[in-house]
Amino acid sequence: MIEGIGIDVVNIIRIGKLSEAVKQRLFHPLELSDAASLAPGVQSEFLAGRFAAKEALGKALGTGLKGISLQEIWVERQADGSPLLCFCGRAQALVGSRKAMLSISHDQPVAVAVVLLQGGNDGSL
Repeated sequence: MIEGIGIDVVNIIRIGKLSEAVKQRLFHPLELSDAASLAPGVQSEFLAGRFAAKEALGKALGTGLKGISLQEIWVERQADGSPLLCFCGRAQALVGSRKAMLSISHDQPVAVAVVLLQGGNDGSL
């Protein structure tokens, strides 16, 4: 059963203009490490997709991201190249045992992400 859906669009150039201090607040250390390994022109695109995924999750939850540290949500790349949403802390409690399906796409000047929550609605917070 579908429990929630969220979509978000992020301007890639805007993400590229963020200071390092702001990036450290918005992104999980693994995301920043993965971005650092990319060519400079691709880093902003990569991070914009990750930020869009976090915002789309908040919309799918129906609660937004209030009270959740953005570092509690991160995207990893699976062996087949597809993105996987990962959680800890309050974000994990809100998602519960639901499956979070994610799609990310980029096309200058924007990145877009869609999150679909599927399964039982047992998020406790």
